[in-house]
Amino acid sequence: MAETRATPSALLREVVAATRAQPGERTERLAELLAEADLAGSEVEELLGVVRESQQVTARLRRRTVELEALFSTARELVRLQDVSDVLRRLVDRAHELMGTDVTYLSEVDNVQGDLRVRYSAGTVTPEFRDLLVPAGFGLASLVASTREPAWVRQYTQMADAPHDAAIDGAVAREGLVSFLGVPLAVGDEVLGALFACNRFAHDFTPDEVLLLSAFADHAASVLHSARVLAESAAARAHAEGAYRELERHLATTQIVSGIHEELTAAVVSGATLIDLVGTVSDRLDRRVRAVDEDGRPLDAATDERDGLPRRRPLIDAIRQSRTSGQAVSIDADGRRWLVVAILGVDRVLGAMVADDDDSLLDDVARPTLERAAHVAALVSFKRDAVSAIRAERRARLLVDLLDGEVDASALTAEGVGVVVACAAIDVRGGDAALIVAAEAVGDDGLVAARDHGLIVAWTVADAVVATERVRRVLADRQGEPGVTAVVGTIVDDVSALRSSAIRVMRDLRFLVPLGISGATVRSADFAPYHVLTSGEPEAAAAFVDGVLGPVRDWDDRRGTALVETLGTYFDCAESRQATAAALQVHTNTVQQRLDRIWTLLEGDPDDAEFRFRLQAAVRLERLRRTLLA
Repeated sequence: MAETRATPSALLREVVAATRAQPGERTERLAELLAEADLAGSEVEELLGVVRESQQVTARLRRRTVELEALFSTARELVRLQDVSDVLRRLVDRAHELMGTDVTYLSEVDNVQGDLRVRYSAGTVTPEFRDLLVPAGFGLASLVASTREPAWVRQYTQMADAPHDAAIDGAVAREGLVSFLGVPLAVGDEVLGALFACNRFAHDFTPDEVLLLSAFADHAASVLHSARVLAESAAARAHAEGAYRELERHLATTQIVSGIHEELTAAVVSGATLIDLVGTVSDRLDRRVRAVDEDGRPLDAATDERDGLPRRRPLIDAIRQSRTSGQAVSIDADGRRWLVVAILGVDRVLGAMVADDDDSLLDDVARPTLERAAHVAALVSFKRDAVSAIRAERRARLLVDLLDGEVDASALTAEGVGVVVACAAIDVRGGDAALIVAAEAVGDDGLVAARDHGLIVAWTVADAVVATERVRRVLADRQGEPGVTAVVGTIVDDVSALRSSAIRVMRDLRFLVPLGISGATVRSADFAPYHVLTSGEPEAAAAFVDGVLGPVRDWDDRRGTALVETLGTYFDCAESRQATAAALQVHTNTVQQRLDRIWTLLEGDPDDAEFRFRLQAAVRLERLRRTLLA
């Protein structure tokens, strides 16, 4: 049976089908058909060569179509850019699929030094490679970033174009990578990173592969750049919005603080006191605010004066810090918080304001409000001090004129002073400052004047002793001198008696010094019997006691006995030994033994009336001294 040959049309269809097939497909069948067509061998080979070339071109066009489709798809995603991380991850995955390499990854510049860190990868198997950091100047990534040109190596271990790093080489070895192709991610003059395609075998990358990976790198660079622009834009917008909100808050705060300041200023003009200012601040801040002096003592008249205040030592430290900084200082103690701001005078701390610190009001409202209130309080203090100084000077001049006989009692009525009932002397230093402090403490209860290195007080109150002790304590506390001493005279009924009492209390004040008495308020009447026993010299009283009773007192000091007390009790009991023993709760023989010891120590005759008078006077004066010292 004769062999059937292919018709020309069938042969043409086979040629066309072969040109459209993948390289190497259908060429054997086409060769058989061409041989059957009685074509010369050279013609067959020429036609087959054309078919094979057409297959290569067709395959390249198909691949390019896929590549272009992937690139266009990526471009469409860039237009709809939402999640930068997701876009970059899918871009790496597409590059991995189209490049056909074992591993594809993207490295981004990590810091200002130029280090590159792997951000996204496909095909990796080791976790350390997925977060690999390549130091600047090392590895193929640094070469790509520095030259801004694609770079590839057939075998990484033989790379000589860039320095090796032990950590990078170890990660590459564990991942099993051999050949690398890297292209830069660049926008303008800035390199953002690099895109890599790698194989686990030696491979020479073709120009088409370089161009394809470069196209993906351009898209990746665009994504990174867009992400940075969007991030910077969002940050700038957030910053602007934050600044606007801060400005609104600042303006609102300023309005609140300014309103409070205007209210405080109006209060000062209307004659408000420091306590009034504190009340205003407390109401406006809706929290408790109190005024204290420079030593942390409350200035208001609260029942429990320390109620709601921090402990004294932390409070004083906070006042000192506020004085140095000129700003409010926080105190945290016992689970509570306070704000403290010092009220500053020209050369000293006038006091402080202490406010409960809670979350009921913004701190940037409470702090400036307290600080402004402290400034206003300082003005109030200056005004008060000026008025007090003028008033103290006027009333002191009145008292001096009264004591010197320049004016009569009618001048007291003109000043609005009541009837003077007693006179007191206070041994204090400090000049005008001490006078002003004393005048504030005395108030409308009397007059104060400087006299003979001390102060004279003319009291209009019934209990001059209690009032004088209060003023003495104020002066001792303000001046830091606990040894301040005061003497209160007897009740007077006219100006003449007042002048005599002033002379007497000043003399008594000098009288106390040699007796070692200080830091107390004593009555002048207690010394009345002893003034006549001494000369005009205050030291004479102490010398008198030492001369008469010195040996007995020394015996008590050396041996711890009570001979002076026994002798005083003996005189109090009309010199009865039995009564003395009962008063001292000892045996009569003990009293007799003590008396015998006393008579042997003293230089005088117990039967001499003059000696016994002097002895009694000395004993009573010594007992008075001991009582006052106690």
